[in-house]
Amino acid sequence: MILTAAAWADGGSAYAAVRTARKVSGGAPLVEVTGERGEPRPQRWNLVFSDPRARGGVREVVVSGDEIVSERTPLRGYAGVGAEPPIILSRLNLNSDAAFEIANKQAIARQIGFHWIDYTLRANNVTGAPVWVLRLQDHMGVPVGVITISAEDGAVVMPLEVSSRPRTEGYDDRFEDTSTGRRIGGVIGAVGDFFERTAITVRDVTLDTVGNVEEAMTGDRTVGRRASDDDNDRDDDDE
Repeated sequence: MILTAAAWADGGSAYAAVRTARKVSGGAPLVEVTGERGEPRPQRWNLVFSDPRARGGVREVVVSGDEIVSERTPLRGYAGVGAEPPIILSRLNLNSDAAFEIANKQAIARQIGFHWIDYTLRANNVTGAPVWVLRLQDHMGVPVGVITISAEDGAVVMPLEVSSRPRTEGYDDRFEDTSTGRRIGGVIGAVGDFFERTAITVRDVTLDTVGNVEEAMTGDRTVGRRASDDDNDRDDDDE
């Protein structure tokens, strides 16, 4: 695993965030917990409670540590979330720190480097069991893998799946950056091809010029192309 050395504010664990947010939830059911850029803990946790009285159907509470950063009833960004099954807190037995350790061990086993994790805690639509979905990101924010872990007993529901990156048409892998998987080489290759073609064109023009002078002075031509050759080329193109 690769972690940046830069200082990062600790927003506490998901357990602590849930305890803090419930103080202002009015007993509303908790349906989703998210935390972005966890290194390994995120700066803030976003907790979403179902609230039929709110115009958007949800109430969002943002927590950092044991402090409530904001509380609002957003109209956008949570379409359908309010109707998701509630997270049954009595079944919540795996904290975010433990989920991170499980993901980190799998990343080490798979030799996958990452810089931060985006966390999502929600209930399974079928069983109602709480699950963690952890998305591993590289230093550019490009997904490198995702793992799903039971928040009830710590079992790995879906092992770490390495993210695949689609090829960009016209690019190749000659200078692929293996640390991020970004295909920077195709750009370099394309530039090289351009200069190679340009060099050939300049060389041909230079030889043609020397040949023209030689032919004018001696009546013979040993380098470059004759004017008649150019005419023939143009005729072939017209055909």
